[in-house]
Amino acid sequence: MIKRSFIGISAPRLTYEVIEEAPAEPMTVRPAKRITLLMDAPMEKTSGVLLKSGDAVQQGQRLQLFENNPVPCAISPVAGKIESVEPFLGIMERQMTAVVIALEGSGDYGRDTGFKEVSKSAGLSEANRFLRDIPGRPDFAVFNQSDRPVKTIAVMGTEQDLTAVTQQYVIGTNIAGVKSGIDALRKLTGIQNIQLVVYPHMVQVAGSSGAGIKTVDLQYPAGSTDMIRMALEAKQERNTEVAFFTAEAAVAVGAALQTGELPVDKLLTVIRKDGSRQLIKAPVGTHVSDILEAVRQSVEAGDRVVLGGPMTGHAVFSLEQPITPDTDILMIQDHSEVPEFSDIPCTNCGSCVRVCPVNIPVNELVRYLDAGEYEQAAENASLFACIECGLCAYVCESQIPILQFIALAKHAVQRLKAAEEENA
Repeated sequence: MIKRSFIGISAPRLTYEVIEEAPAEPMTVRPAKRITLLMDAPMEKTSGVLLKSGDAVQQGQRLQLFENNPVPCAISPVAGKIESVEPFLGIMERQMTAVVIALEGSGDYGRDTGFKEVSKSAGLSEANRFLRDIPGRPDFAVFNQSDRPVKTIAVMGTEQDLTAVTQQYVIGTNIAGVKSGIDALRKLTGIQNIQLVVYPHMVQVAGSSGAGIKTVDLQYPAGSTDMIRMALEAKQERNTEVAFFTAEAAVAVGAALQTGELPVDKLLTVIRKDGSRQLIKAPVGTHVSDILEAVRQSVEAGDRVVLGGPMTGHAVFSLEQPITPDTDILMIQDHSEVPEFSDIPCTNCGSCVRVCPVNIPVNELVRYLDAGEYEQAAENASLFACIECGLCAYVCESQIPILQFIALAKHAVQRLKAAEEENA
């Protein structure tokens, strides 16, 4: 929903979608022939890769990419055989590895029991090893930062982008599972201060979670992790950290520790071309094409398929793109509805400055970015203070793709710093 000021002085108001009534059960989608798991690491040396074509895998099996590095890994949501292990280029030239698993002939492989053996006595080490790639992608590595100890855990019942209702559905239909997850997080981390972040209409059901309740306004981007982090960190001691878990991740952690089995099905909101919404549940790694077929959506020339939502999402270049453990939205835009971008220079209208939730001088930042002066943008125009909510691009009268410019600039500066450190 959007409300605009009549005289154009105040910023437009974008609000999150709200589940007014109990939604129908999510549609179950199963991959047709294969799934693809993306590991956040490049295939540096083929000889050092543990996974090979033809290897049999079990459902729930932890797949480790390198022998001497346990971090690049994934949880197989299916039983099958590895079809290929190959480099994958992600957003902003992100070097990744794609593991394709074929389902054919997988009936006798069974389910892996590796986590069951450690689940009863699991601590942070086991959680970081086994649970980091379950649905919701819980981040346990943050608890290892000795310079910024975690003092608060925020469980997010809010959405990161507009149109999604994924986390709201979890809160509304499985608050017992959320409570179980919160209890599990307290046991794993020893941290008692856990806040469940919800919209005002969810307070009553959230009250039985056993956590403190923090409400946020329905105005976007109040429910984002960056905005919540600023609000929570302002109330705690300096040089401490807030750890974030989605409601879905909390449920998955609790279920894993209770059953000894790793959850593998991801809940996400699908937005059809006509704007209608469908909740689905599919194994992590399911291809976009399988989901589109299940919800009866065809893709024509000029249409756009977006993972992540209308404000912050990224269009995919192939329908074989898989959903990941943190994919909450899949949106299909008809070519007639795809917004246009232009190369018209900034007119200094000030709309981006008025709408920015963290008060960045966006008009100045755009000029640095347009000139390719990325380091100056970081030093003089608060480049890294940007939370990438996309509001500036939404209101830009010149239709400049500001969000993409900012993401590119951050990537370029970080890559330059990494190169300098490597050569130092």
